[in-house]
Amino acid sequence: MIEGLKRGYPGECLDLVIFPEYSTQGFHPHKWGELTTTLDGPEVQIFKQACKDNGVYGIFSLTGEEHPEGLNPYNTLVMVSDEGEINLVYRKMFPWCPLEPWTAGHETAVAVGPKGLIVGATICYDLNLPEIMRDTVMKGAELVVRIQGYMYPAKAQQIQVANVRAWENNCYVAVSNMAGRDLVYSYFGHSNIISYDGLTLAECETTPDEATYAELSISAVRNARRNWSSENHLYNIVHRGYTSEAGGHAPCPFEFYKNWVNHPDKARATSEALTRDTDSPLKCSYEDVPVMKPSRLAEETLHAPRAETTGRTGLGKDAGKHGMGASVAWRKHGMYDDDISTEEAGE
Repeated sequence: MIEGLKRGYPGECLDLVIFPEYSTQGFHPHKWGELTTTLDGPEVQIFKQACKDNGVYGIFSLTGEEHPEGLNPYNTLVMVSDEGEINLVYRKMFPWCPLEPWTAGHETAVAVGPKGLIVGATICYDLNLPEIMRDTVMKGAELVVRIQGYMYPAKAQQIQVANVRAWENNCYVAVSNMAGRDLVYSYFGHSNIISYDGLTLAECETTPDEATYAELSISAVRNARRNWSSENHLYNIVHRGYTSEAGGHAPCPFEFYKNWVNHPDKARATSEALTRDTDSPLKCSYEDVPVMKPSRLAEETLHAPRAETTGRTGLGKDAGKHGMGASVAWRKHGMYDDDISTEEAGE
């Protein structure tokens, strides 16, 4: 396939080819453990030779890469240079819940790519978490690649996520997604290439084996990061309020992030108070997930003690007439499912 693409874009026109997640070994719901390989395995040797023979960089998926300590495999992305050498390895940090069995990676990764472009990597679900993209970009990435095997019904959301990440990080984004159906899911395709201004440069449709192409200007993204003002998000985030005080404020103002770094257990407690404190069951049935205790939610997120309080909320005086208000009573005698009672908040 690389040879064919190079034939279609000859000479200096094609610098980097990106293949989707699961495009090498696929994902078998039961035999995934038998399909592992290594960074010097036969699959990678084929990738190296193809890139060298055609003078292009290539990004490839390994699902999975054998874990050196015998744990579950990694879900790994490798970038191979036009000389046939691996120069970037990224292991998926956030395996998709609740099914992907991969061991989580622990760091973002960037490397110098074709013609000096700095390339960073993400895999599928990763990009739903803005922290990964921001960390990768702050390491210097000018293009962040997202290889994915994303299925319906997440099409609309996942297309939008890529555009948003490009915009909020002043960074090119290239997404390579699966299309068609395997033993598990139907994949929506729509691989795309997005500019640092958040606008789409090229996009596939839903047919398997489609490919698309776009030209990226290294000087343009670097100039934007240097010269943009109101939309220079990478500068503005650590120079908060510089329009009022020269230089602005550098310290992180976000309590959650400070807790996450300094008190990870406290950050986890806050997250669990908002969501749940058990892993999602494989069958994803609601009866397996304990009901939220609202008194705990208040204590963890609002730092408020449980008390005998009654409050009333509504959207204007007619809220109750339209079912848009509620009267809430918190009882101090327990942390049970009946901690909250609701009733219509009419006049």
